[in-house]
Amino acid sequence: MDDLDQRLLHLLTKDARASVTVLARTLGVSRGTVQNRIDRLLHQHIINRFTVDLSPGGADAQISAFTLIRLHADDGRAAIVSLHRIPAILDIHTLSGSFDLVAEVRTSSLSELDTILDRIRALPEVAETQSHIRLSATKSQ
Repeated sequence: MDDLDQRLLHLLTKDARASVTVLARTLGVSRGTVQNRIDRLLHQHIINRFTVDLSPGGADAQISAFTLIRLHADDGRAAIVSLHRIPAILDIHTLSGSFDLVAEVRTSSLSELDTILDRIRALPEVAETQSHIRLSATKSQ
């Protein structure tokens, strides 16, 4: 990835719905260049998906939790595959330290969160979990 790819990814991170024309104008390149770059980044799995970032009012209508996960084995690939099958899990990250993974879970109720946490704990690769409910979030400028 070069500087143009990095700048394009930064713009898409801020607004994934920005039109190719607006992105091209901002970056000072042609529309075709931006479209080709996006297509390549998708093909290389550098961009995996375009998503919705809820406004504070929309996000506050949902419950968001960060679940720390300690695995039985050193290789977390099977656990990550299983976790990706749970629709309420938005993101999964590997960690250094006493826990191996952190998963961001978003649900519409505490009872649904409890059900999702039970599903996570029931995975054979999972040794222990610790969950933290998000109270608020701030955006970087």
